Parts: sequence; structure tokens; C-alpha cells
Amino acid sequence: MTPLKISMEQLIALHSFFAEAVGVSEAGLTRICGSETEIDVLEIRCSNLGEFAETGLRLSEDMIAGVMGRVEGAMPGSLNLVVEPEEALAWAEASHGSDLLATFVALGHEVLDGMTCALADVLDSPATFCDARLVEEPELSMLVKTHAPSDTIVFSARLRIAIRGELVIAHSHLLVEPKCLPRLLSALSAASH
Repeated sequence: MTPLKISMEQLIALHSFFAEAVGVSEAGLTRICGSETEIDVLEIRCSNLGEFAETGLRLSEDMIAGVMGRVEGAMPGSLNLVVEPEEALAWAEASHGSDLLATFVALGHEVLDGMTCALADVLDSPATFCDARLVEEPELSMLVKTHAPSDTIVFSARLRIAIRGELVIAHSHLLVEPKCLPRLLSALSAASH
């Protein structure tokens, strides 16, 4: 499999996109939590699914708590948000949810829906995030379970989520077909000029 060739300029554009994308969800998270929530993108990486085990940006090789669903429309694929189980619990508790699992899924859904809205905006084409569900398994298993081919592109972002003095480190992975990469990079380039 040919390694992905992403220039430094393209990585910077992807980082800016992910920063804006998670920013879209901050107002919704603040509404759910009843307190201001901030999300920062610490790192981004792009790899093929077949190389993800060696080169992908992973949170853990152990069990993680995640919210996963599909992106339909402008750039169909899968999108997830993964967090260490202890941090997922702390995030849900800091949000004062009565049902912690449902609260965690609602928080994850809000982040992923915001990312999908930003994707639709930059591509100037409709996109929706759907079928959000809780997933508890190793991160790599979660991605492989999508049955995506090994050349599927995985955009990964390491996020820092701050709420009520709690800091949560999360990762988000967007899986799309290889033919989508040039379209996204082109749209990001046009948006920056």
C-alpha cells in the first residue's frame, strides 16, 4: 500500500479545519452541560486504515468508550469520538447527567454532529451525522468493524475538552474513501485563500 503524501501546508489546513469543526459543537456542549465547554485540537494525523495500527493516532490499545456513527451526504463515511472510560465517566458526571451513559452519547453526538456540519460547510454540500451509538472496545477494533477497505483514509484528531475544571483527552476519527481526500484538500485550500 502506498503511504499517504500530505504536505505540511495540507496538514496545517486540516488542523485548522478540525479546530473550526469542533468549535461548531462548543455551544451545543455548553447547552447540554450547563457550563462553558472548550475544545482544542492538539494534533491531527492522516493515514490509511491498513497502516493505522502502525502509524495511526490512537488513544489506547485497551478498551475505550466511544460514540460512533455514519456521515451521509457530502463525504460519506464513519465518524467517532473515543475517550478513556474513566474520562468518559468524569465528562458525563461534570455535565450533571442523570443517566451517565446517555449523557456521554449525547456529548459525543454533539461533537460529531458539529464536525459534520463543518464538513458540509467547507464542501458546500449537505451532510448529516446519524446512528450515533455507544461503543466499548479497543479503538482499532472499532475502526476495523466498519468493514472499510484497507485503503480507506483515516483523519484523526487528538482533542482536549475542558469543562468545570475537568480536562478530557479524546480522539476523533473520520473514515472516508480515498477519492474524497483530494476533494477535501481542494476545498480546504480554496477556503484558506
